[in-house]
Amino acid sequence: MKKTLLLLLSFFLITPINIAASEADDHSDHEHEHETTDSFEADDHHAHGTNYANFIPAQILNPDDSVYVAPEATADYVGLYTAEARVEPLNADVKIIMDISEDGLFNLAYYFVNDPEATGVRFYADADGQVHEREAVYQDLVVMTGALREGEGGLGTGLIGRTNSPVVLLDEQGEADRLYPYMSLAYDLRETYTNARVYQGVGVYLADDVVAVDVNHLIGLEDEDAIVARFALVEGDSADADAFLVADRVYEMLQYSFDNDLVEHNDFKMAFDSANDFVQTVLAMNLGTNTSFPQGTTVEALPADAVEVGDDVVVEYAVLINDALLYAYDAETSGLYMADAVEEIAGVYSAESWVTNQ
Repeated sequence: MKKTLLLLLSFFLITPINIAASEADDHSDHEHEHETTDSFEADDHHAHGTNYANFIPAQILNPDDSVYVAPEATADYVGLYTAEARVEPLNADVKIIMDISEDGLFNLAYYFVNDPEATGVRFYADADGQVHEREAVYQDLVVMTGALREGEGGLGTGLIGRTNSPVVLLDEQGEADRLYPYMSLAYDLRETYTNARVYQGVGVYLADDVVAVDVNHLIGLEDEDAIVARFALVEGDSADADAFLVADRVYEMLQYSFDNDLVEHNDFKMAFDSANDFVQTVLAMNLGTNTSFPQGTTVEALPADAVEVGDDVVVEYAVLINDALLYAYDAETSGLYMADAVEEIAGVYSAESWVTNQ
């Protein structure tokens, strides 16, 4: 029976090593009487066995249970929009992109652009398997799907389902590749929706050909100084670099990832096509959401023959974070191994205790 990797996330939350901090704690003084290999076991909430989830709603309903219908004025606002504003309390700029469809539904995403000294870093592996660093992309990204609603003097907006904070996976050139809702998959494996409801407002308002957003409301900022930004329509072929953030409904993104990133619908899939695929997945597990690693974080790809896990483990990929947290992957068994007390002797890395999905 396969062992779930769900508890991997829980391990990250309680381990003394904080890989989201610029300095790792020293665990070199840990001693182990015997070499051990522990397993990630399924908990009661995520029991083993096929457990299909459906994130796609059959119908969109209004708060009164009537079927949602797009307001008549929707046609006046169909298109791709962008807005941005300075958020002084956070010492950052927020960028917002929204795509409105003829059916009255919209996808909206926002993310933060920090000042250079506060900008984190991300990592990717090139085609040769070498890890590179780049500045963080789409920091603290939030995406949502909603619907336009009739309002007094114009149109308001309501949320459908929940907001989501996916990790943005990078390709072998370090560019944004796709959205990976790791945290949602970790905790919402059994979600099944029959219908979805349009409910709380998101702070976007449309009237007299003007689309504006109450930024404080949107990002959940409690501050006495209101921040209001006006959206600009993206003209032409919608070639805005951020357009992919709002290409899919949030529930479609969840369904795609559920169908493609899990195996047997309760274990995270451990089958990597490339070194970058491995690096992106491992780092996504550490980030949880589209936060970023602090400046000064180190991520190093290790040669397969430089890592010793056990006699029966054939390492294909390995990566070391902050010289403290080591991951190794065995393609023959789809085995992921992790150690947080690493020893390096003559260029060979090993550990007395490994945690694994095997």
